[in-house]
Amino acid sequence: MLVLKKIGEDFKIPLEGTEVQKRNILETQEKDAQLLLRTYDGIQDDIGRRRVIQAGIVEGFLYIFERRELNTIPRTISFAFYLLTTPASNEINLLLFQKNPFPGLLRLLDHTNINVLGYAIAAINNILDAGACTTPMNQPHPHFESINTLGGVEKVFSLFRRNANKYSKDSAAICIGFLFKAKEIVDADMRREIIAHLKMLTNDPDYQINNRAKLALRYLAQNAVNRAEIKSNGFVIPE
Repeated sequence: MLVLKKIGEDFKIPLEGTEVQKRNILETQEKDAQLLLRTYDGIQDDIGRRRVIQAGIVEGFLYIFERRELNTIPRTISFAFYLLTTPASNEINLLLFQKNPFPGLLRLLDHTNINVLGYAIAAINNILDAGACTTPMNQPHPHFESINTLGGVEKVFSLFRRNANKYSKDSAAICIGFLFKAKEIVDADMRREIIAHLKMLTNDPDYQINNRAKLALRYLAQNAVNRAEIKSNGFVIPE
């Protein structure tokens, strides 16, 4: 636990001082992130992730995401946070939501590195997935206001339209599908574009993308206006 607390403290060090001091801070944080990568990449360990959360490491990540110049935030830091969200239980992702991660994660969507923003939108996706699937199908998403008050819906839709790469576009579409669970997408262009993309993704060869797209369509279909758009051209909503 002492090692984990030290990582949390390291992440909260401001990137200030001489060039040598700044380089030392970045190198320390890089080593810390690499340790987290080696520990959690592909490893289902809710107990370990709970310890990371309790040690204050999430606050350290969010300090970096919210305050640092974007070009000083490397791929490994974004990747290490993403690995806290997967493979992980809904409980872990709900604990992460309680740390108010969306301001920092949404800010990363402006990063020029496609990998940094890709891990950020994927982490948002996983946290939203947990919120959606732990509430009744016909109830709105419990995290909607947390994202919407930050202008997050527009920011995610902007990422979708940017076509940065296939993965980020697909993830953005799924995020919006989750967010508008049992809630009308009032913006007609957004409704049409997102639903059309999700319908296309139901044939995607990637199982996770395919499965989440179907789930997002089922969530959206809980609203009559969304449902009519989904059923256009004879499309059958997946079971």
